[in-house]
Amino acid sequence: MEDKKDNIIKKILKNIFSVTDADYSHKLIRICGIRLRVLKSENKKRIKLNYKQYKDITQIPPAQGFLRGYQMGLFVILKEFDRICTSNNLRYWLSGGTLLGAKRHKGFIPWDDDVDVDMMREDYEKFPSIFNARTTNPDLYCELWRDENAPATCILKIRHRKIKQAFIDIFPHDFYFTRARGKEKNKLNKKVRRLRKMLSLNPFRIKDTSELLKKINHLTNDVINEKIEVDERLRPSIHWGLDFPHRWKNWIYDYDQIFPLKKIEFEGHKFNCPADTDFMLKNIYGDYMKFPRSICPHHTDEASFTHEEIYELQKLISEDKNG
Repeated sequence: MEDKKDNIIKKILKNIFSVTDADYSHKLIRICGIRLRVLKSENKKRIKLNYKQYKDITQIPPAQGFLRGYQMGLFVILKEFDRICTSNNLRYWLSGGTLLGAKRHKGFIPWDDDVDVDMMREDYEKFPSIFNARTTNPDLYCELWRDENAPATCILKIRHRKIKQAFIDIFPHDFYFTRARGKEKNKLNKKVRRLRKMLSLNPFRIKDTSELLKKINHLTNDVINEKIEVDERLRPSIHWGLDFPHRWKNWIYDYDQIFPLKKIEFEGHKFNCPADTDFMLKNIYGDYMKFPRSICPHHTDEASFTHEEIYELQKLISEDKNG
């Protein structure tokens, strides 16, 4: 009986306050139901170079040591992603920090440690089965990832079977049924963000991932698009998918800001980018030529890489160079 009481008390206390690992690079702090993700202090110590000594952010040299090797491993995976998409007529474009790195540094941001790409929903849903069937690297696979700390969040990831922290994030976008302008665009933006916030609060308590996807599909097609069929020939507006809680203020893009896709250099290779890269970056970062407040890796934990994983990372890079 006492054990049962102790367990109940522990559960209550855990709901009031707890600190756990959110992922490799962040701690998750729970305070009375409020969740806060805080960057681990050791990540802030990984960058030895004082970047602020450079007056021009574009002149900062590439990363060195382990971080550069990790970036090159992600670059190999990105090239395989691009190859599969190109050969199967799947549309994608670089996004987030990856697009910023391409625009500002022609490669990785010197302190960055992830890769982000976007796809329209139709290609996004096709991609996992196509990639898994046609990739030439048996260690790579695509899966639908669901955040255990934010259960209403799920996106596609390309992973490496032998390197746990090597992955690429793929985010979905959806067409609106018409071209939203002015007040209508502002109204649409508020609607999409409100629906995503509702999902984040998770009032539905959906445990099954397929059921969560059905809920997202319902909200997108029936609530946002009001059951009106999308015709891309009308060059309709585009919005971030409800699958992930981006913090951007604006979730809505004009068709012409993304399509037709263009090419941009990234680590000496050409990848797809939005038609209006400058607008896309300003929408997310504001003045993206300024130094950010936090200059350190935000997604990995170097100390948790095993000797075997480092070997596999070096092997991935070496086989790409020799292939």
